[in-house]
Amino acid sequence: MSNFDDFEDDDTLMAKEALKEMLVSEIEIIRDTLSIVNMFFGENLKAGFKMLQELEPNKINDNNEQTS
Repeated sequence: MSNFDDFEDDDTLMAKEALKEMLVSEIEIIRDTLSIVNMFFGENLKAGFKMLQELEPNKINDNNEQTS
């Protein structure tokens, strides 16, 4: 006989359910944390990146004019 016969006993099934619950709980905590971070920083970061993108072409043009 192989050792795999004992593998699917009730204790293992209970352990699988407990692990599943812990993983789902961790995923929910991470999702909630990201939602909170997005509420406070999401729009501000988007606005900041947009402003930097608008300033970047001006910076490149200014550097080209100075070297010419």
